[in-house]
Amino acid sequence: MRIPAGFELLVPPDGKKLLALMGNPTTASDDRAYILQPEDAGQDWFMEFSYRDAGHVDDTDTIDADKLLAMMSKYSLEDNEVRKARHLPALDLVGWQTTPRYDPQTHRLEWAYRYKTHTDDLISNLHTRVLTRTGYYRVLMVGDVATYDQDMKAFDTALTFLHPLPGNRYSDFETGDKLARYGLMGLMGGGAAALAVKTGLAGGALALIVKIGSALLSSKAIVAVIAFLALLWARLKSLFSRRKGK
Repeated sequence: MRIPAGFELLVPPDGKKLLALMGNPTTASDDRAYILQPEDAGQDWFMEFSYRDAGHVDDTDTIDADKLLAMMSKYSLEDNEVRKARHLPALDLVGWQTTPRYDPQTHRLEWAYRYKTHTDDLISNLHTRVLTRTGYYRVLMVGDVATYDQDMKAFDTALTFLHPLPGNRYSDFETGDKLARYGLMGLMGGGAAALAVKTGLAGGALALIVKIGSALLSSKAIVAVIAFLALLWARLKSLFSRRKGK
């Protein structure tokens, strides 16, 4: 795996730390998370990826987009309950950003949802699965709906660095290899609940300052909160060494 020119990478466990600081619920599966993002500060998207050694996925089943969206709507409601319990803002599923599609030549499965935040901003989550002989790369691109087409071009460029070596390509499958317990629909359904936001810390920090400031009416308390959030923000920025002015 080589980092493509113009991008920067976070390796585990810092990938999980960044997701949490951005306001995302995290699980044990995020311990393997890598984060790749453009160095150009003008590009406001990132991709989170990991490899799943789940076995060879059968790619012959038919994709039912309507069934998948209905399933995702249920997952979205459950995910918002988790967010509520963790004092995180809800994300409401609006519909498809990109309907499911599978390329049998590259063995790349792709679909994207569109969400609305509590501030009525629209964000997109592009799910990509690159199938291999023994499993798949699980990739999630998070960005804004307004720049989705532009971000997709950069994402496609970045994704070229994720490819299996000879011997582990999808076409290298041999009888006796481990088989996954699901096909394309199962692969999409199993990953449907995985979504992320790229913002949240700054907005959440301001809301927290206002809430605590109103409750305590103490300038010292507000200064302490600001200092604490400044420390969190410094930790967030220290995870990456983003170069400005490009």
